[in-house]
Amino acid sequence: MFKNNQFLVVKHYAAGASGSGNSSADPASPVDSDVVAILADCVVENVDVIIKTAVTGSIDVGDDDNADGFAETAGITEATPGVYVGAGAYLTGGAKKLYLAAGKEVKLDATTITAGSFAVVVQGYRI
Repeated sequence: MFKNNQFLVVKHYAAGASGSGNSSADPASPVDSDVVAILADCVVENVDVIIKTAVTGSIDVGDDDNADGFAETAGITEATPGVYVGAGAYLTGGAKKLYLAAGKEVKLDATTITAGSFAVVVQGYRI
């Protein structure tokens, strides 16, 4: 990713899966996974969770410092398919998360998932 470019990362998950997560035909395991590595000088502006089929368990999306900084399970109805806009501490009130240094990852914290499928969408730009 070059400076001054936007990025959009979509990672697909399904209970019992073991794929790469690069497509809905090859979903990754939803057990504690890195969604994307964050490069230096990146701004994460949106993180959405898209429930495709009812999920049994809880979903949080954060980073190395805050497990639910982007999307909290309290704002996601896992049993109901739909798009849930991330409203964790990093993104409340229109805020965005700036990373000046590399070395962090957007992470999925979902150790309790036993059924269902979903995607995590990370959107931002590099300054």
